[in-house]
Amino acid sequence: MTPQEEKTIKKWNDGLSGKIEIELILTEDERSTRFREFSDKLSNLASKLSINQIKDDENQVPAIKVGRSIYYHAIPLEVELEPFLEALTLLDCNSFKLTGEVQNRLDKVKIPAELKLYIAKQCPFCPVSVKQLIPLTFANELIKLEIIDGTLFPEIAELNNIRSAPTVLLDENFRWTGTTNLNEIVEIILNRNPSDLSTSSIISLLKEGNADQVAEMMLDHNCIFPAFINTLIHEKWPIRLGAMVAFEYIVEKNNALASQVINPLWEQFQSVEDRIKGDIIYIFGETGNIEMVPKLETILYSKRCHDEVRDAAREALRKIED
Repeated sequence: MTPQEEKTIKKWNDGLSGKIEIELILTEDERSTRFREFSDKLSNLASKLSINQIKDDENQVPAIKVGRSIYYHAIPLEVELEPFLEALTLLDCNSFKLTGEVQNRLDKVKIPAELKLYIAKQCPFCPVSVKQLIPLTFANELIKLEIIDGTLFPEIAELNNIRSAPTVLLDENFRWTGTTNLNEIVEIILNRNPSDLSTSSIISLLKEGNADQVAEMMLDHNCIFPAFINTLIHEKWPIRLGAMVAFEYIVEKNNALASQVINPLWEQFQSVEDRIKGDIIYIFGETGNIEMVPKLETILYSKRCHDEVRDAAREALRKIED
């Protein structure tokens, strides 16, 4: 951190009207050390800023969390310091700059949107893109923004085939490179087909306890979203549990719709671990679909299946027969 950056932070701190809080998410990743060092310096310079450190093994990479839904996978110094401080200022005054037309569109957004903005050091256009996108998260809490330094996390950039900065991804289905077209991004956020929601978007809803919202979206569109299947067979039990809560909600409202999970889950059955097989079999039983009886009987009498899997099949058959 340069003397000029320290001066900028002190001046920004003096202009705050009260205390604000952000979170520092630390992981097993060795780059967490750099985030901690930045956080310590920032805390020493800004007395009105409280930084809560959180150890989170679920996240693979460290982050600075601003508000409800901004995640900085970046050390915001040099040209990125100013937009970072502007984001923190919004926590103090919540006065963001959006045109009335853009705000009206954002008010109509009812399904989650995940934006990823890839930046790089010395990129002259990146700070502009950051400043444009940050207010969206304050205008509608369903919009999540991850700001990722592709030079600090090259493996993530490579995973998303990032070749230049700034690059914006929306739900990993839409991509903009270069100068950000805010109106176009907002328009697509508003008019997306919910069935195109990413797995991570659905997981975010489940983690926040909104399983009923996930279910209602599928009920409203009378289809099971492809990404929802991924949550039913997710390796982490809390995610599967949330997905099953949503599934049971659908069973109560529209059993025929709930039965749409059968074929895609059966296709995945042999490739998953036994503990997940048991959950899949439970779901089959909850559908009450008589067509599942032969498959469940095959599992029940298979010597290759473990006892807990056969027990689950026995219980599912009992559920269907009842």
